[in-house]
Amino acid sequence: MNSAFVASLGAAGFAVLLSRAIVPPRRLLAGRVRPYAAISRSRLGTGYADVSVATVTRYDDRTPVGRVFGPLLGQLAEKLGGLVDAADHDTLRRRLRNAGFADTDPAQYRMRQLTHTVGGIALGVVLGLVVGSIAIMLLLISCFGFIGATLQRNRLNAATEKRAERMRGEVYTIAQLLAVRLRTGSGPVDAVRSVCNLARGPVVGELRDAVSWISSGMAATRAYDKLAEATDEPSAARLYRLLAASSTTGGDIAGSLLSVAEDLRNERKQDLARSAVKRRTAMLIPLLCLITPVMIGFVAAPLPRMIFGAR
Repeated sequence: MNSAFVASLGAAGFAVLLSRAIVPPRRLLAGRVRPYAAISRSRLGTGYADVSVATVTRYDDRTPVGRVFGPLLGQLAEKLGGLVDAADHDTLRRRLRNAGFADTDPAQYRMRQLTHTVGGIALGVVLGLVVGSIAIMLLLISCFGFIGATLQRNRLNAATEKRAERMRGEVYTIAQLLAVRLRTGSGPVDAVRSVCNLARGPVVGELRDAVSWISSGMAATRAYDKLAEATDEPSAARLYRLLAASSTTGGDIAGSLLSVAEDLRNERKQDLARSAVKRRTAMLIPLLCLITPVMIGFVAAPLPRMIFGAR
């Protein structure tokens, strides 16, 4: 009976795959309209401006098995991501962009999260079978599953902090370069474009996105305000807001850029000074841990002789 049931399931699955191969499913109209809608919405600033149009408009070339099990795995990944990150796709997309993972969409991030979780659980099961104890197996499954579920989030947070540190070190130089370009007679947009052609880095990459949005028809104020809202670095947001204000008020903003650069430089010095103090304090901790027992030993050594007398 079991063999007949398995054979019937296999025959049914083969018939489904054969029918889909002979008569492929019809493509939805949304996939055909999406390339045109993505470009229009990105120019309006309400759609896919933060991701590439190629990523949004790509054709679903998955295998029939992937089309069948893909939505199920996607739902599992979304539920797991809701438990671990508790963020919607827009927030997750902004976090990925701030971490430097602009080519990774939220669905891919969730799927990698699910893959690492399943891998951690499988590793816990294997180690538990080797040990031969159910309690230890459950403990290993919980530990490795938790590590796998939070691995992507920890990598994302670490990459975000590293990129923000680079941006804090670059904003001062970028503001000075913009001030020099403006003093030589260039316009605000031309100055930003020339600096983007010469320099490299996360701040320059975001300014390059703003220049591309402006070239596609978006207002300069809207482009810089959008960068200020999307970034997590306050110093970069301050620079973007200054550029947005200069687009509406006009005038010479080279002096304002130099003032902002000087303020950011002073803040950077203060951050480095605080970091140096923290590191010096951290270096004293192991030294105190080594010296304190020796000092206590020297002080406590003569106490028995003093209390109980000489022997």
